[in-house]
Amino acid sequence: MSPHPAKARPRRCAAFSLTEVTMATGIIAAVALPLLAMLAGSASSQGSARDRETAERIARGFSETILSSPAGDFEMHPHAGDPIVIPSPGAVETVRFFSFDADGAYLGEADAAAWNDGLRDDAGAFHLVRLRLTASPEQTPEVRSLCDLELIVAQPAAAVAAARSQDRFLSRLVAP
Repeated sequence: MSPHPAKARPRRCAAFSLTEVTMATGIIAAVALPLLAMLAGSASSQGSARDRETAERIARGFSETILSSPAGDFEMHPHAGDPIVIPSPGAVETVRFFSFDADGAYLGEADAAAWNDGLRDDAGAFHLVRLRLTASPEQTPEVRSLCDLELIVAQPAAAVAAARSQDRFLSRLVAP
């Protein structure tokens, strides 16, 4: 035994140095930021695809429910509400505006001011639809009159016309 006990050396704990931690954080950030940006972009694409799918469903609903009426006009039968009479275009075009919610459910008619300036009064409205009927220029006496149907489905309804996303659908109808 020695008269002087040995001095205990301070033990060094196993840990990472500040340099190692800084390097690891930088590498993680360099990998994570592009991944997060990609996720944000995919969420935006998913919302856009959902809006386009709803617009197609609204347009298909118009095409399936618009019929010639005995009075010489067209009638549209939305899933909710009374039938909507749409005058046959004749020499001038017929333009009507409608509002739908985010799921594509019919809410009611709108006017040209709502189409141009946005529909701010109805919080439930998300889609605005512009229906335009015109007499087809390619008519012959042997063929019954045809009408060109143009549907523009735009969202969000509260935005002005220039700021909305729009989907355009074209079809032809036999005039009543």
